[in-house]
Amino acid sequence: MKAGHFIGAVFFCTALLCRAAASEHSVKVVLFPRREAVLVSQIDGTVSKYFFLPGQPFKEGDCLLTFDDTPFRLDLDRVTARRQEIEVQLKLAQETYLSQKKLFEQDFQSKLEIQKREAEVETLKARLKAVQADCAEAALRVGYCRRKAPFAGRIEQIMCREHETVRTGQPLFRIIYDRELLAVMNIPLGELKPVGTELTFIFNGKRVTGRIHEISPQADHRSGTIEIKALVSNAGGHLICGMTGELVNAAQGPDPDR
Repeated sequence: MKAGHFIGAVFFCTALLCRAAASEHSVKVVLFPRREAVLVSQIDGTVSKYFFLPGQPFKEGDCLLTFDDTPFRLDLDRVTARRQEIEVQLKLAQETYLSQKKLFEQDFQSKLEIQKREAEVETLKARLKAVQADCAEAALRVGYCRRKAPFAGRIEQIMCREHETVRTGQPLFRIIYDRELLAVMNIPLGELKPVGTELTFIFNGKRVTGRIHEISPQADHRSGTIEIKALVSNAGGHLICGMTGELVNAAQGPDPDR
């Protein structure tokens, strides 16, 4: 009986050691969004309305929020009127200069008067160029009142609310693109595979495949591992950023040089 108990204990300890060894070599994987960005305000203004709630999908170019554009449109109208006024003055100055030039060619006008008219035209041209820049800047600020999505995705976090007044550079919200995810992990250097290698993972008991997308240029000398990122499709939306899983295997993928 004692010998039987001893053999059973040996087998039990062996099983525990094997399980510990397997756990030690398991590779933990964390999912991150393929693209993410914090969008900030490009103007000093008041938020009017959000068009998407956190988690709702949007397309590239969709308007995510609007600002109260009243003061910016008034400014645009003001500089537009000034530009039109200068354009009229410039046209009149050019016509006057041409008529004075004809008189000068017929010796009915002095050279000094022609130079004054020419200087007036050049001055108005310079003023027109400056006011055209003001018009473009004012139109740009009006455009900034509609914050559009730079890529398709979802709002992950709203950092200011409707009717709040914000400053230029103040964060508005954080957006992510999660139709493709990056599975980030650290693997032993001896198991490193090239970009394009297909990998299999398990998340919440389900198998998911992906391909190595990025390899860190520097390894961790303390652990003897290197960080890699695999691109995983999430077209069905079953995976969520922040989920953790485990690497199952690594099958050799296509040669990336081909």
